[in-house]
Amino acid sequence: MLHDILVLFWRGLRLVCPVCGQGKLFRHWFKMYERCPVCGFQFEREEGYFTGAVAVNLVTAELLLTAAAIPLALQPWISLFLLIVFGVVLSVLFPLLFFRHSKSFWMSIDHILHPVDE
Repeated sequence: MLHDILVLFWRGLRLVCPVCGQGKLFRHWFKMYERCPVCGFQFEREEGYFTGAVAVNLVTAELLLTAAAIPLALQPWISLFLLIVFGVVLSVLFPLLFFRHSKSFWMSIDHILHPVDE
């Protein structure tokens, strides 16, 4: 069971199909294939399927921003302006950079909870 979870998260990290582990998920930066090019698995199982990926992206961005901002805010040399600029840049940049992985990790989480046969 733990091995299967680790395999699914490894596939999510590599941006490959959670079912076969070989087909790529993305055609371009924001454009995703509808089906796996190798096994034919349909990535979006139902309408609104990737709403969970938005939640994964949001929670991850908030945790990262909090983990980075609190120690930075405690430094006596930092100004409020620099802290705000850091927060705005990180809160916009990270979700864009993490977009693909949030979808991939969401599919991995979904396959842990609702596995399908290969």
